[in-house]
Amino acid sequence: MDALVSFIDGEFVPLRFKYEELLLAGWSGRSREEVLAHIEELRRIGVPPPEKVPSFFRVSPNLLTTSRELGVLGSRNNGEVEYVIFIEDGEPRYVTVGSDHTDRDVERMDILLSKHLYPKVIPPVVWPYEEVEDHWDDLILRMEVDGVLSQQSKMGALLRAEDLIERAGLKRNAVLFSGSIPWLDGSMRFGREYRIEVEDPVLGRKIAYSYVTREA
Repeated sequence: MDALVSFIDGEFVPLRFKYEELLLAGWSGRSREEVLAHIEELRRIGVPPPEKVPSFFRVSPNLLTTSRELGVLGSRNNGEVEYVIFIEDGEPRYVTVGSDHTDRDVERMDILLSKHLYPKVIPPVVWPYEEVEDHWDDLILRMEVDGVLSQQSKMGALLRAEDLIERAGLKRNAVLFSGSIPWLDGSMRFGREYRIEVEDPVLGRKIAYSYVTREA
């Protein structure tokens, strides 16, 4: 994975990150109430509740992409905003934002299969983890669907990176999606254009990225 590391002093440094695993977390909120709310969101579209929380899904590493266009089948698929951690030897090194684009009809039958059907989108820009570690909970995740703000929450709503890494048992180089936050209106939104963003209000910067879906 080729990316640029964006430092607080404005410098950009090329990064070629070699990873062996791509892991997607789910139901990873710190608040039991918010986890239950997300389970309820999924239950309303027919997705069975998880056996344990958080849950982890290993998918093919080649699903990670910076593409701005995804080919999709039908309209019952969408993204969800998450933080994404680049892990070296079991330690968090870089952070960015991502979208775990998922087929919701297939998800009702087989969650792991649904995770494999579409790429997982990230921007080609990351921040050093050490630059945000001391104010991690203040970072803000948000997503717009077709221009409508649909998800927004501070990162403090989700388990911290170190906790997820430990629970997943990751020791090698890996990319980890955090699991998502609740939808603002309590129900999922489907659309064509997705804009994902992580904001650092303490250091006054953002990483934002947009992609569109095209029906095959």
